[in-house]
Amino acid sequence: MTTIFHVTDLHLRQALPGHNGHVHRLSRHMPSLLAKLAERIEAVAPDLVAVTGDLLDVPHALLDREPGYDLRALTQGALADYWLVRRWLESLGRPWMVLPGNHDHGPTFDVVFGSEPVTRHFGPLAVHAFHDWEQAGNQALRIGTPRRHFEQVIAAATEETDEVHLQHFLVRPHVDYHYPLLYGDADDIARRVAEAPGRRLLLSGHWHEGTPMVQLGNALMGGCPAFCEPPHRYRVFRIEPGQPVAMQEEELGASFSPDTRLTILDRPGLLTLPPGTASRLTPRPDMGRIVAGLAGMGHLAIASPWHAPETDAATWRGVQYAHDAFFQDLPANVGQADALCIYLPQGEQPGRRLPAEAITREPELVPRLAALFGIAPAEVTLLTTDPARRAAAVAAGAASPDLGGPMPDGEAILAAAGL
Repeated sequence: MTTIFHVTDLHLRQALPGHNGHVHRLSRHMPSLLAKLAERIEAVAPDLVAVTGDLLDVPHALLDREPGYDLRALTQGALADYWLVRRWLESLGRPWMVLPGNHDHGPTFDVVFGSEPVTRHFGPLAVHAFHDWEQAGNQALRIGTPRRHFEQVIAAATEETDEVHLQHFLVRPHVDYHYPLLYGDADDIARRVAEAPGRRLLLSGHWHEGTPMVQLGNALMGGCPAFCEPPHRYRVFRIEPGQPVAMQEEELGASFSPDTRLTILDRPGLLTLPPGTASRLTPRPDMGRIVAGLAGMGHLAIASPWHAPETDAATWRGVQYAHDAFFQDLPANVGQADALCIYLPQGEQPGRRLPAEAITREPELVPRLAALFGIAPAEVTLLTTDPARRAAAVAAGAASPDLGGPMPDGEAILAAAGL
């Protein structure tokens, strides 16, 4: 029997600045979660650990080669974070295979992982990794080297073939979503793996909710939920010749210690100066002292309104550019907080194209972040200069002291938080 431990979509940022734009993707918390995951892996003692893409949450500015950003620094950050993931994998003492996803950066991924084999054998079982990428319209295709690898594998199949295909994008089942999750040539891939002799197991990531495993001819396929989102799920597959594939889905559970208070720091006036250069968020000179003080009290989340003057006209991608640049501009000794929550007022705003995943609304700030950190609203303090947000926080059961003006000094902010 061969046991495969499948985990996907880490979306890690450690040396890379900032956070994923979706607050529940806990990019900066990933190293501690991976340490806990290592304990689960040791207990399972798998023959293979498979990570199917989106190892990192690379800022869009680097993926898009956007001018006006320090791409050299972002490249160095990506390299450092890929090495962090590789050191973690090597520390497991188990064979492993990884492949890139659409949030990975190809050149730096290849520096760290490009020499790794794309095929491994475990007795009669072969495991193949396909390094596919998105093409036009964010649609992944199996072309070039991965396509040639695929054709060779299918051509060599016999009735005795027993194999696993690892890929980031979905082949099946279909998922109705506003972003292309399946390969553009998924129908062809699905037909070929279903009709080829022998049997095969296709393991994917990409769709963060995960899918059930579905049988199509000689192939069993599906997507594992994203590890970066609570409750941090993974799957274990046990493959034995002549027996059905057994799958068990497990979860790590709580992301944060539930006995620690949470401070939510509303960005305008408390972390940034009044709007100056369009689309640029300018840190306050005393931001380091404020962030360090509040982080020392427990968990710290930064809340930032998309509809603020600096980012109101930005697309969803643009608002992420702005926040990544903000965090990249911070001195190295300034912490980046535990989470970033980008939010909008209650109700839709005409003309604004929203991302497919739900954006937090102002009244939801306290309830959503309290739930994410696993604590009661009574253990939350919201620091804001906006009276309406303060009232909503109090109504939700949180503390929200009056800071006394649009730009309180740092000592007043810390004093209001209890320092």
